[in-house]
Formats: sequence, structure tokens, C-alpha cells
Amino acid sequence: MKKQLSALFILTLIPIAGLTQQPGISQEQMQQLMQQAQQMQACMSRVDQSAMMEMGQKAQAVEAKIKSLCQAGKRDEALDTAIAFGREMADDENIRIARECGKMAQKMLPDFKFPTSKAEAEAQNSHICDAYAQ
Repeated sequence: MKKQLSALFILTLIPIAGLTQQPGISQEQMQQLMQQAQQMQACMSRVDQSAMMEMGQKAQAVEAKIKSLCQAGKRDEALDTAIAFGREMADDENIRIARECGKMAQKMLPDFKFPTSKAEAEAQNSHICDAYAQ
């Protein structure tokens, strides 16, 4: 989990590194991006890494249990297990902080307009290829 959080932080810096090569970026914009990166790093430092690793291990165990229950035909019990773990995750302070940091990271990234699911693409009433037909 620590590697995942570090990777997330590094991925947020990639656009910043690319922007430094752009001739149109001002010194003020660059300073603002660097300040945002520092804020995100401070945010991530509030996350208890060992607790996140434990939660990751527990998630793998719960996933295996759910899969086993499903294979045994115990669908209701599998759903109850998933819901209970979901509530536990929703109530976990470290998960809440990590989500907060993740939102901060998303604000730093460029806004891409690509759909993230077929349902989202269908809701847009157009196909991705329609944009290239002109």
C-alpha cells in the first residue's frame, strides 16, 4: 500500500514535470503547481502507512472469502460480507484521509474528457469515434 501511495504521488508530479518544458507556463503557475504538490505530500504524510498495509491485507482476505462464498452459492452471505467490509472501510480514518489526498491529486492532473465506462459513454449520446469523423 505504501508503494501504491508513493506511486500516486509520483504520478501527480509527472504532469508538473511535463509542464516545466512548456514555453507557455509562467513562473507563477509553476510555483502554484509546486505548492500543490507539497500540500499533497503533507496530506499523504497524515496517512498511517502500516494501518493502510493491514487494511490492504484484510481486503485481500475479504475478497478471497467473498469469492469462496460466491463459488459455494452463498450469494447473500457474500453480499453481507462485502457490505460489512465496505462500511468498515468507509469508517476508517486513514481511508478517509487517503481519499482526501486523492481528490487533491485529481485537481492537479489535467482534465481529460474520456469516458470511464460504456454506460458513461452511452449517456453522452455519442461514440468516441464521432469526434474523429470530421
